[in-house]
Amino acid sequence: MRKIHLICNAHLDPVWLWRWQEGCTEALSTFRVAEGFTDEFPGFAFNHNEAILYQWVKENEPDLFERIQQKVKDGKWHIMGGWYLQPDCNMPSGESMIRNMAEGRKFFLKEFGVQPHTAINFDSFGHSRGLVQILNQAGYDSYVVCRPAKDNFDFPEQNYLWKGFNGSEVIVHRSDENYNSVYGHAAEELNKFLEETKEEPVSLFLWGVGDHGGGPSRDDLKDLTALIEEKKEDYVILHSDMETFFKELKEAAPKLPVVERSLNPVAEGCYTSQIRIKQKHRLLENELYSSEKMASAAALLQGKNYPKQAFEEAEKALLFAEFHDALPGSGTQLVEEDTLRLLDHGLEILSREKLKAAIALTAGEEKILDGSSCAFIYNPHPYPIKGQFAFEVGLPKQNWENVFYYPKAYCNGKEVPTQGEMESSHFCIDWRKKVVIEAELQPSCINRVDVFFEAIEKRPVFEPIIAKKDFMFENERMRVVINTSTGLMDSYQVDGKEYLKPGSFQLTAMDGTYNSWGLWTDETHCRRKFTLLTPHEGSEFSGLMDQVVPSVRVIEDGAVRTVVEVLSGWHNSKAYQRYVLPKVGTSFEVEVGVYWNENDTVLKMEIPTLLEKGQYQGQVMFGHDTLRQNGAEVVAQKWNALTEDGRMFSVLNKGSHGSSEKDGTIGLTLLHSAGYSAADGDFERTLREKRHTVRMEQGERLFSFKVEAGKTEELEAVLDQKAQVYNEEPYAFAFSASGTGKKAGSFMTIDNPAVLVSACKRAESGEGYTIRVFETANKESEGILSIPALGITKKISLKPFELKTLHLDEKAGVIADADIFD
Repeated sequence: MRKIHLICNAHLDPVWLWRWQEGCTEALSTFRVAEGFTDEFPGFAFNHNEAILYQWVKENEPDLFERIQQKVKDGKWHIMGGWYLQPDCNMPSGESMIRNMAEGRKFFLKEFGVQPHTAINFDSFGHSRGLVQILNQAGYDSYVVCRPAKDNFDFPEQNYLWKGFNGSEVIVHRSDENYNSVYGHAAEELNKFLEETKEEPVSLFLWGVGDHGGGPSRDDLKDLTALIEEKKEDYVILHSDMETFFKELKEAAPKLPVVERSLNPVAEGCYTSQIRIKQKHRLLENELYSSEKMASAAALLQGKNYPKQAFEEAEKALLFAEFHDALPGSGTQLVEEDTLRLLDHGLEILSREKLKAAIALTAGEEKILDGSSCAFIYNPHPYPIKGQFAFEVGLPKQNWENVFYYPKAYCNGKEVPTQGEMESSHFCIDWRKKVVIEAELQPSCINRVDVFFEAIEKRPVFEPIIAKKDFMFENERMRVVINTSTGLMDSYQVDGKEYLKPGSFQLTAMDGTYNSWGLWTDETHCRRKFTLLTPHEGSEFSGLMDQVVPSVRVIEDGAVRTVVEVLSGWHNSKAYQRYVLPKVGTSFEVEVGVYWNENDTVLKMEIPTLLEKGQYQGQVMFGHDTLRQNGAEVVAQKWNALTEDGRMFSVLNKGSHGSSEKDGTIGLTLLHSAGYSAADGDFERTLREKRHTVRMEQGERLFSFKVEAGKTEELEAVLDQKAQVYNEEPYAFAFSASGTGKKAGSFMTIDNPAVLVSACKRAESGEGYTIRVFETANKESEGILSIPALGITKKISLKPFELKTLHLDEKAGVIADADIFD
């Protein structure tokens, strides 16, 4: 006889107003009602899965929490999923997803003694394929989603096998009914469901009144009880739990379709909406993981106390901000403000702990040299880094003379190319200095920079370039041409090979939609290009009230790099772009500052490449995905790239996830100025009230990208490493060391650039350290991990895209394989 498993869930997603206050009060109210119904209706069992909500109940209504604990023991209340909360499943790093699972698992095991084996993410806007390996290692054999819906698949079945990059797999149930019961209609919807899924030997039916399952109602429970009785001759319909459903599904042994891709797209507008949250979320991720690495080094090398509690508080701020209506930007303006404040809270904690670790790691450094300024740069990665590094220091004494002091720097005792640039302060005295050096930083250790100053006549000025049609920049391997009439890049060559078409890095506004979750209107979207400002317009925009200068100009130049600034505008918006061109290497940066004042409009930066038939790829959690093309919007993490005929063109980012590609043109999506929590539905169109309605992204927004091109085989092997360095930047700080203590060398090294460290932190048990590594080149890789100060080495063997967790026992001098939740 066919069996139907009913699961009532409380999603607790209050009309996209996920402020913690509303989440807390709704959790209390819903859990209170559900707990009462488990007594009133025999056989009814309530299900829920987010640890943070139980934490709120424990803090505010401990008596209710104790009753729920007893109901779990009695089988009348089921813990689902076991995560901290339902996150977005595309934009957080794989490391963040592990932390989400670990935090939830720890809470539910401690408070309820349960460890679910079915993961739940009902409402997330798509799911990265990289999740499969993480789920597998975390002990999950099954997964329940509602998105993407069946219209995104080539088959009607709700159940399928999802395969990860490394061959791991989980069974997925896609809930087509979307657990969005209308009050008083749950039994009616179940009746319809029975007919639509009659070919299934065992079925799962989700229900719950409200936004995707707000909880049970008395009327619906009465109706369902009556229906169960009415259908008992034909069906076994019971209140159940996820693990029981999947157990019986496996026993029925249906032949399941196989999916070997990410479960996307869903709500493409959410890849870009509320960009400040996305950028600050990425920053908090970067700061947390680099701070943990620094603190681990400071603890093991210098005996510094490891701030485990502070890191846990910052981590919870990160995880909360990853909620699937916060990070995707589908919440209200209040949610945006709350989430930014939460992210700032985490960043402030880390800023303090990072500095403490950094100061501890300067032990053994000599005192500052007479007549110099001193800075230290900590490289948190287990490999050396070559590049340009900027920091600010003060002059040894204020300059009251009629000269300008220019820097000369020595990194680790060796003179390096140095230039001075415009400092952040605009104070009238020549005192604070921005120093940029070209250097190689040693791995996992402090690198010392001694800065001396030479008096020159005045601050450097640079010759205008507007008189020339093209501004050409060259170093030994790279050639760039910027059109002074448009401000766009017309050529980018690496080792004599051209990668771009003329007119690259064009800012383009497109008709969008007010829908926070959507991106385009139904009509063909009109494209409007930003154009170069006239000298008068550009000078006014720059605040130059007493002079007129060209809108394409060199603003910095020296031994390390050349910076070209371009001013452009369209309609009510203006922008500045800066091409940062290094004197060594094959990569350059593009910085964009947009003063945006448009409604229902999408802003892209378009890069037409010569790789017109190339394959579009992007980084996802612990893997690389082949992305949709032909102009479709896609989501990725720290880089996107086109590959064709052995050549690769890549763009690294610092929190810009949305993009598109068509005929070789990459469109990086910068802004989506939709309404807050505005969406179409079966009701009257939103945002038609006769009043001013604020749109997202009004005001100044800042972006940074790094461009790198070359041979596919060479660049692909190091692209993830370059993206990690671009995001988890070395930490620079001006400091006068005490001259005491014992100097330590590198904390950790790994000799293979395809093997990256996603985490190095104190183990959950408090004993030893967790080191998590993963393979990035999609091939079998080996590397030697060394902790020189402890005399420990470990040979690591990884399969393509494999993730591995290690445990460092510093007392025993051993590194061993460990559980993912170590």
